[in-house]
Amino acid sequence: MKFTDEERRAWLASLDRRFSSAAVLIENEQGELLIVKAGYKDHWSLPGGIVDAGESPLEAAVREVEEEVDIQVDPGDLKLAMVASRHSDEFLTHQFVFFTKLENDAFSEIKLQESEIVASKFIAKNEVDFEDMSLLWAIRFWAIDKFGYVNTKIIDNDGVKKEVVEFFAPMIGGK
Repeated sequence: MKFTDEERRAWLASLDRRFSSAAVLIENEQGELLIVKAGYKDHWSLPGGIVDAGESPLEAAVREVEEEVDIQVDPGDLKLAMVASRHSDEFLTHQFVFFTKLENDAFSEIKLQESEIVASKFIAKNEVDFEDMSLLWAIRFWAIDKFGYVNTKIIDNDGVKKEVVEFFAPMIGGK
């Protein structure tokens, strides 16, 4: 069956439209993770943000790390760690989470993006409680070495938004 250009455009217009975001798990030499607190979020998160038009998730991850914490990351040093399909009453989105490990001197002059980020800190895996909803799902999964695909749902619990994991599929050879 062959579609006309008009039929193909109509079909494409009917498809689900999702935006994407990208974030980076950045470890120091001690294996601690750099996490950030955005002023507009209830939880600690990772350097990252929305993928701009015409930009790949990898390009967005590199750009967002530089914007939010003033660290330059080489795209060739990033590895894909997780992908999430995130659902809420407001939106559907895909989040791409990359991983890198940097030498300690890369963190010597962290400069937070004044318009968004209010704090940053390092956290060790043994300091992360998997049930701690004040940490982004990806931080909790990093702490238990779970990398792969995740379905999450963002729920509103009396005005506080929480993201719960509904499904996890590990990467091949992963946990």
